[in-house]
Amino acid sequence: MQRMKASKAKTHRIEVVLSSSIKRRVERIAEAKKTRPQRVILDALTYYLPLADQDLENELAEWDRLSDEALIEFEKGLE
Repeated sequence: MQRMKASKAKTHRIEVVLSSSIKRRVERIAEAKKTRPQRVILDALTYYLPLADQDLENELAEWDRLSDEALIEFEKGLE
């Protein structure tokens, strides 16, 4: 029987400073899910980051559209 090596993604350690109320919430969730608080924080970030990326992408697209409109209006003023 051949054992498969588990591939492990490259990880980085960072320090997260939480308010005491957020810390208590994380600890309660971790206890309820029978996991570590670090896992709860990682799950929260994994969920949130794609949402934040989409919001940023939408905002940048809107800025681009408004910039194009402003350029068109400026060029009309040069005629």
